Amino acid sequence: MKLLGLSCGRKMQNTEILVKEAMMAAEGLGAEVGMIRLLDLDIKPCTGCVSCVRSLMQGGPGKCVIKDDLHLVEEQLMECDGLILGSPVFVLTPHGLLKVMSDRFGPSHDYAFRMGAKQISDAKGTGKGPDERSFKARVAGFISVGGAVTPHWLSLGLPLMNLFTFPSHIRVIDQMQVLGVSRWGHVVLNDEAMMRARKLGRSIAQAMGKSEKEMKWVGDDPGTCPVCHSNLLTVTKKNPIECAICGIKGEIKAEGDDIFVTFPEEEQKKARLTIAGKVEHYEEIRDNFRIAAARKDLDQIPERLKKYEAYREVEKKSLQ
Repeated sequence: MKLLGLSCGRKMQNTEILVKEAMMAAEGLGAEVGMIRLLDLDIKPCTGCVSCVRSLMQGGPGKCVIKDDLHLVEEQLMECDGLILGSPVFVLTPHGLLKVMSDRFGPSHDYAFRMGAKQISDAKGTGKGPDERSFKARVAGFISVGGAVTPHWLSLGLPLMNLFTFPSHIRVIDQMQVLGVSRWGHVVLNDEAMMRARKLGRSIAQAMGKSEKEMKWVGDDPGTCPVCHSNLLTVTKKNPIECAICGIKGEIKAEGDDIFVTFPEEEQKKARLTIAGKVEHYEEIRDNFRIAAARKDLDQIPERLKKYEAYREVEKKSLQ
């Protein structure tokens, strides 16, 4: 079983060391391990060209057209059975590079889009569909690292790491958050954090190779949402509330200082992290493309765009 470590941290600094400690524990249980330091790679932002989505909708492989180092990560991700993803937290969220990675992998590796592409490719007999390795069960663990000792300064760290894993249908079973690394000088002096990283590594190693039904949440905190185990909710002035990560609706009640949140089974079954939730999104986007293609006024677009060409754009040379 192959375990991939992805670190958004600096070389030999806190995040990377925690990822490596977890990997060492997994290796001790027989896992084949390897780590990628994402800061060493040239990963460009997504341009929103949707070439990957159009390719998948035609039964193609869904490859990104941007030429950079993303394919190096992609191949390792396809090969792995387990993933440990680590990131420092800057301004409440994981490293911006992880968002860039999520934008690039999200549409091109969306499980439902790839399922649809496979069906089209198989029906046509082209053999040019998505990578078959896209559909194997994978498991993941998150490591979020912050300098602050107050948790609300890391509030979006763990929840937003799901943006990288859920489109590819990678099942997250454990996560850990380290506070106040700036107090320790280096995380290697924090025995509790190092021990927790080892536990996470062992959990991932033990879950690799299992079916999705066999993969169980083993994290310390079950969270408010029973699907993604996040505490991040979208709350308006009345019920229902919504899990900001899963998109499922539930009900919130307060009794004194205690808050109770419940999510019906039917909502849990269509969360973004489920295949059903992904298929619902795939059908929505597919139908939107079809509706747009059927419009009778598409020929008006070039003329209507003319007034926006170079409108008030600041030239690059004036910025230097």
